[in-house]
Amino acid sequence: YDEWYADVSDVEGTVARVVELAGDHPVLELGIGTGRVALPLAAAGLSVSGIDASAAMLDRLRAKPGGGALAVARGDMADVDALAPPPGARFGVVLAAFNTLFNLVDADEQRRCLAGAAARLAPGGCVVVEGNVFDPAGLGPAGDSVAVRSLTPERVVLSVSRADPAGHRLSGQFVDLVDGAPVRLRPWALRTTTPAELDDLAGAGGLVLAERWGGWRGEPFTDESDVHVSVYRIAPV
Repeated sequence: YDEWYADVSDVEGTVARVVELAGDHPVLELGIGTGRVALPLAAAGLSVSGIDASAAMLDRLRAKPGGGALAVARGDMADVDALAPPPGARFGVVLAAFNTLFNLVDADEQRRCLAGAAARLAPGGCVVVEGNVFDPAGLGPAGDSVAVRSLTPERVVLSVSRADPAGHRLSGQFVDLVDGAPVRLRPWALRTTTPAELDDLAGAGGLVLAERWGGWRGEPFTDESDVHVSVYRIAPV
């Protein structure tokens, strides 16, 4: 993960925006992983907690400088309200960075995650979701594809994927072939939730869209945007 995704999104812009939104409150990152975003947030002075399903990634996080100081819990981020450390904490920002929410491949799991995140917000807090702008029509026909992700004299990484436009699903494997080493498989799956559908899921969880940008630096969100950063707050009663 650290090798492939270190530069996958604008971490500097993410940190600046989350610092602004969090104020004096702590931050909870969903899918904290190896700390790609969480450690820079902590270095900026924020109190950061996180949830991740992968024990190996949490071990990698703890082994990094500063990683051992973060409160983390292993588990399904759909259960964020029950799992978020420390117990009873309220957060200024609950963050799902770069497509993390879409790793929940069922719409109800995404809704439950958003509702649980809402339940852990401090007064005035927000849930922030960053993701690609998925268009089901743009997934192409249902079926399989193979592409070369990287190629060197000693190593080939193939991306094998399957599109299910009707089910809003993308799934696949990265096949890592290294000369003289066993084949390594790295599975992945996404539910390709559109911004409009995300708004509906958030609404079902008691949230309302407050802001949407085309990037972390406040770029306008337009029909041409490839990425969205969506800020949700508790819906007024």
